[in-house]
Amino acid sequence: MKMLSLIPLMLLAVLSMSACLNLDKQPGMCAKLPMAADGIVRLSKIEVYPEYLEEYINYATEVGEVSLRTEPGVLTMYAVSEKENPCMVTILETYANQEAYKSHIASEHFQKYKQGTLHMVKTLVLSDQVPLNPASRINNFIQ
Repeated sequence: MKMLSLIPLMLLAVLSMSACLNLDKQPGMCAKLPMAADGIVRLSKIEVYPEYLEEYINYATEVGEVSLRTEPGVLTMYAVSEKENPCMVTILETYANQEAYKSHIASEHFQKYKQGTLHMVKTLVLSDQVPLNPASRINNFIQ
């Protein structure tokens, strides 16, 4: 009996998840380009000085949101920090192609982030990655 009452909830959850995957239909999100052969998958590994962490997070959050909402070639911009050491930030970035990346780093919002955080960053390592399963895709969007 209880299982039957869960079926409508499960159906609603599945329908909601599938609707979320239509990124160009998300409020405030632009339609995304497909990943091309020259696409980029990158981990940006950043160590932030502790006294600037809160301010850095504000900059990183803003540039990530604006990039995802306005740039068709920015496919993923997902920032996390280590639980045990929050000053260690890693950002998973994916770009549809090389041109999308060049456009991103030339954008006003990226330049604001870059110039505003230069003094906050102790170390920066950009590490390009190769997907183990090229058919796998990440759907990253801002609600």
